[in-house]
Amino acid sequence: MRSARRLGFFTNLVNAEAVAKFRIVESNDNNKTDQKDPRVIGTLGKLDKVIKLRMLGEEYLMLRKLRKIYDECDIAITSHRCRISKLLVELFCDYSFEKDFLYSNSGLALIEVYGCNPYRIVEDGKPLFYRKMKNAAPRIQDKSLDRLWEDAQSSARNDLSAGYVDILEGYLYERLDDYFKMVERKEATTGRMIEILEQLRQDDPLLARPSARLIADMRLAGRLAEGGPLAAFGGWGEVMRSAGLNLKTRQSGKFQGQNKISKKGRPLLRKVLQGIALCLVKRGRLYGDYYHGKKDQANMPGNKAMTIVARQLLKKIYGWSRSGKAFDEKRFFICKSRYAEMAEAA
Repeated sequence: MRSARRLGFFTNLVNAEAVAKFRIVESNDNNKTDQKDPRVIGTLGKLDKVIKLRMLGEEYLMLRKLRKIYDECDIAITSHRCRISKLLVELFCDYSFEKDFLYSNSGLALIEVYGCNPYRIVEDGKPLFYRKMKNAAPRIQDKSLDRLWEDAQSSARNDLSAGYVDILEGYLYERLDDYFKMVERKEATTGRMIEILEQLRQDDPLLARPSARLIADMRLAGRLAEGGPLAAFGGWGEVMRSAGLNLKTRQSGKFQGQNKISKKGRPLLRKVLQGIALCLVKRGRLYGDYYHGKKDQANMPGNKAMTIVARQLLKKIYGWSRSGKAFDEKRFFICKSRYAEMAEAA
């Protein structure tokens, strides 16, 4: 596509599903050949049934790639944590704490001092165990130490061979090292995305600023990475189609099917929007009352209510970015005419 652009050609995309369906209409059969497809694609182009090809600038391409790296890091971190938990069950079989405890200051002290090895804990004895843990994590609670000691005593009864325990402990250290490296990579990727976002703001003063009640810089960078500049769209309907959040209907005669989202756009953009919406639907947050009203009063499934929130959120972000004004929570759920009436009355 870039080579074609450099040579002065106009470029567009044609939907593969549209080609498959129009091929049947054009020839009235299901045959597919290398001669037929170009003819059908050319016909769709003449009918203007094309998808506009948006060539993103360097910053947006960098953001998109960094966003993909961020997602890969996120998936890898989850995978590492699952493997660490499975390994811990084998080494410290009666470990009774939640998974997040291992990554807290107290859990990291347990890793640093004892490698989560219950046999080494029991071998040191209770007074020395308490003293070492207090030195490594001064704020650890006594009840946590009591619980760890009891778990270690119970686990030590499993009586695994010393060589096998050494292998488990060494492998646990390796897994934890891989986990923390991936966490560092994710944080570094986040920092680079925010840096590029600041560069984009210098070129586009209308670009939305972060808001504590709505969207953080990282979330906004993710939306820009997958959706590109909002100024390139002719309206919020195009924005919806780019995300695959536009509605499709099924109706024939007296039959009226359910309206559903098309899911024809960028799936990663929907994922980003779902992540933003998830932070906003908690009780007391911006969409808390709206989301729980849909679930509790309308008996709507959570995933459907979340999709409605994502649709409305994308529309709001589009309008907010086009306005060039600071985020105003009072204006967020009020239409333009009603807001003007309230302003005049005040």
